[in-house]
Amino acid sequence: GLALNMNENNIAVRLFFSKTGRAKYISALDLITCFQRAIRRTDIPIWHTQGFNPHTYVNVNLPLSLGSEGINESMDIKLTEQIDFDVVRDKLNAVLPPDIRVIRVALPIKQHTEIEKSVYSVDIVCDYDKFDEFMKLPAVEVEKKTKKGITTLDIKPFTEIKDYKRGHFTLIMPSGCDFTLNPSLFFDAFEKFSGEETERLDIVRTGILCKDGTQFE
Repeated sequence: GLALNMNENNIAVRLFFSKTGRAKYISALDLITCFQRAIRRTDIPIWHTQGFNPHTYVNVNLPLSLGSEGINESMDIKLTEQIDFDVVRDKLNAVLPPDIRVIRVALPIKQHTEIEKSVYSVDIVCDYDKFDEFMKLPAVEVEKKTKKGITTLDIKPFTEIKDYKRGHFTLIMPSGCDFTLNPSLFFDAFEKFSGEETERLDIVRTGILCKDGTQFE
């Protein structure tokens, strides 16, 4: 207990970053390693976990599914002393891969347990008539892996589509501690329905919403 208490002068800080281009294929675990390495290459006064295997503390609030881009992702770190947030941003951007950019650094306002939904911007090239048909289906049943095995779930009630134009729309799906649906479930179900492969699909997470409907920040 004592050793831990002596190091309690840590300041929780939230990094907002984008993960685009080739970085969309970096897994959540590799992303953490990537940030830890970047931090080590700077002189940012970062807090390390205590114990036998101390490591740079970084925590991704809501990992992106592989293959999706994100322009408003967030990660928490702890600093051991106060330092200008713009300096933290610039020092990290100088050593991070070009497809990962820290946009801003701020004090955390919300807890990650308040997260409820992810907002995605979707660009799709497909048979639009079939997609229109697919959107009118009363139910969209998918197989979802759970702890108990594979269950069939109707994801239609959990899927919200806004600003629909052919080939471009906003998709809102559940995310967070309680319940998460990967947007690929929706598009896999469409491929199954249409019987053909989608020509092109780009999914970019643009925002994360809390249970009260506000942006996670």
